[in-house]
Amino acid sequence: MAIVAVLAAVLTLAAPLVARAIIGTDPTDNALTRALVQADNRGAILLSAALSVLGLLGITFVLDFLLRGARARDTSIQPYVRILLLVGGIGLALFTGVIQAITSLRLEHWATEGTQTWEELRDASNYGPYVFFGIAAQLAFAFAFVLVSLNAMRVGLLTRFLGYLGVISAVLFVLAVLPLPIVQAYWLAMIGLLLWNVRGPREPPAWQLGEAVPWPSSAELREQRVRAAEARRGGGEREPEPVGAGDDAEADAGARPVPASARKKRKKRR
Repeated sequence: MAIVAVLAAVLTLAAPLVARAIIGTDPTDNALTRALVQADNRGAILLSAALSVLGLLGITFVLDFLLRGARARDTSIQPYVRILLLVGGIGLALFTGVIQAITSLRLEHWATEGTQTWEELRDASNYGPYVFFGIAAQLAFAFAFVLVSLNAMRVGLLTRFLGYLGVISAVLFVLAVLPLPIVQAYWLAMIGLLLWNVRGPREPPAWQLGEAVPWPSSAELREQRVRAAEARRGGGEREPEPVGAGDDAEADAGARPVPASARKKRKKRR
């Protein structure tokens, strides 16, 4: 699963890079020029679409793994979350692949057999009501992404940083604010590293214990760091050891009052 997460990160980032390397990012290019470039580089555009589809399937697989792990530690997580994830993730991947393939065919027809006018290009890019299937799948996938990240963080499978970063990644799937999916790729890479060393001492304990271990809050983490620093400096007080059943005589002896003469001798020694 760690390998799948890292590959999904690479594919998610490589898909738009391939398209941008072929089409370019020159703002002076108009829509007609960019469409001609896409028609001339049909193979590269289809390669970019294939990488995008594989990346979406990889993300869906990783999220499903986290969700099943969270449900194994907390049975109160509703089963509709997994249905939403699979329908949204697989549906979005299929929609992306089909739309890219149809667009490539239409652009090739527009560039070779049409008059290469703006009206024909607009008709080639128009999918009518079918585009709403893609929007619905995208929203379902993003919503499931948010729920999986929060639930995995709540049961302790993800740290708070990775949990909230997963929520941000889900939002960026809907609101494409950044030109490249850097946040999504980074989140997937961090998940891969976490799963790769899941038996390490610094990993969330919920992975090893097999039960929900909520991740501590910021205040609790600060208290833990303060106590650890005091213990290193030797300022922490040592808790008394519990007295066993066979140590009653020693405990009684330790509880007896010390004679005054003994106290005087101790003062002289000091």
